[in-house]
Parts: sequence; structure tokens; C-alpha cells
Amino acid sequence: MNPSKCDADGNLYIRKYAIDRPLLSPVVKIDPEGKRTALFDASAFSQLALDRADAFSPASDGGMYQIAQSGVLNPRIYVLHFSSDGSPSSPTRLDADFEVYTFAAFASGNFLVSGVQRGVQNKSDRGRNFTAVFSADGRELAQLSFQEPQRSAKAGGKSDGGGRQQGARKDAQKGTQNDAEKPAPTLDLADADVGSDGNLYVMRPSSPALVYVIAPSGRIMQTLKVAAPLPGAVPSGFHVSGNRLAISFWNAAGEGQTVVVADAQTGREIASYDDVTGLGTSFACYAANEGVFTFLKLGEGNALEVIRAEAQ
Repeated sequence: MNPSKCDADGNLYIRKYAIDRPLLSPVVKIDPEGKRTALFDASAFSQLALDRADAFSPASDGGMYQIAQSGVLNPRIYVLHFSSDGSPSSPTRLDADFEVYTFAAFASGNFLVSGVQRGVQNKSDRGRNFTAVFSADGRELAQLSFQEPQRSAKAGGKSDGGGRQQGARKDAQKGTQNDAEKPAPTLDLADADVGSDGNLYVMRPSSPALVYVIAPSGRIMQTLKVAAPLPGAVPSGFHVSGNRLAISFWNAAGEGQTVVVADAQTGREIASYDDVTGLGTSFACYAANEGVFTFLKLGEGNALEVIRAEAQ
């Protein structure tokens, strides 16, 4: 997950690095004027004996949700909820057992969680993708499966009508191939952002970029395809604002990025902009009404630089 997020009010949520507890590093909330307004620290949930805290998502109440784990062999997966002032509010244990990599909260209170599920007793098991929507109280509501990148719908199996590929789910359940021979799974989802329509827009790291529109029930409402601006360019981050998508693509040489703005209903490209902020920047926020992109960069002495650029 991208180590930074932003909410509809323009507040930045940035993951710091704690040398003494890197897997439990806190998240800082910074307002548009650059003032720190809250610190979200997973270690405040001391009763859970957490081993790590990972992806996070701004909450509609001004607070934050974060996925966390306690235990290694049989991990207990929690969603932590922080109040707007950074104080711990309440944890929710998910009825699931897997390694989480992508997490986002719907405005309704449900959660989208994506990662890899492995056989605990089989050390050579490289895992299988697992993506599901959970209710606010931790119950699994729906599992999602996605067609493999660069494969046609025909190769992936029949659709169930909601965008899911049944064949992909069946293939994952087959045990005819030795686990050690299987390639490590490509993660289903890379990043997620909540839309003004209450759905989650979730990007897959493929070319063209695939953005799935997922309802709080877990149904895939739509799949958008956004073409790369140059051959070999790969998506590295994206944000949703109003009826616009903004996706940053790094070129094949890794020497720069281009931001493509597309229609959030059709995926049609509206404009593209070369990023002139230099190397080492990450795409943090996008405000469609203002036409402003926000990038983050580490400057001298590890000072955080917030760069706001207007579309031209």
C-alpha cells in the first residue's frame, strides 16, 4: 500500500518510520496548512498484543481505520478504529486467516481486505489470492475473484454476472499442481480509494491499469481500463476525486512519472500531465475541482516536503 493517503478535506495521512518498532510505526494526520492534527499509534491497543500494523484508510468521522495482526502462525486479524484526535476507539476482529496487503474502508462501515492465503502446515505453499468484503462487526460478506491480468474473460472462465470469474476461483482450488512449482501469486489489488458514490475504486497493478468499482456488498459494479501513456509504463498510485480518476504511471526506465486523468464512469482519458517534481516523489492526493495534485518527497535531513502542483 502507498504509505500516504488523503481525505475529502485535503488532510494527509502519512506513515512514519519508528526505528524501535518499525512494524508498528504510527500514522500522522496533517491538515492542508501543514499542521499536525493527530497521531494514530497502533501500540495504543496494548490489550491486543499486536505484532504489526499495516495498511490504513481515512474514516468518514475524521478518524482512521488500520489493519493489524497479532500472532504469526495463526494470526488474529484486527481492524483498528481511531477517533479524529488520534485516541484509540475500538478494534474489530475479522473472521479470517490470511496475510493482508490491501485494506480500505467503505463509508458504510464495511471493509475490503485483500492478501494471500497459505497452508499453515505446508512450508512450500506460495499461497493463493484472497479478497473479501467484511461487515463492520468482522463477518465475511462476500469473497471476490478477479481475472488474471493479460488474460481474456474466455480464458478466465464464465462470469457470474457480477464481474467475478468463476473459472479463476475453481483453478485456485485445484490441487493438481505441486505448490512448490506454482509462481508466487500476483496480488489482486494494489491500492484503493473511496468514491463520492460510496463505492470503493480499487486499482490492480497491470497494463492497462484496471480499476474495479466495488459496492459495499462486495459486488463488482464496473471494471475500468486506463491505458498507459507510454509503452512499458506501469501504474504506481491513483486517487479518486469527484467524477475523475488520476493515475500515476512510472516509465520503463523509472526516471519519471506521468499522471493520467480519466473519467471515473468510463475510464476514458481526459488529460495527461508530465510530473516535473523530480525523482523520489510519491503521488499523495488529487483535487479535481481545483485541478491540484499533491506529491510527497523526502528532503534534506529526512524532512518531508509536500509539493502541490496545478494542472497545466
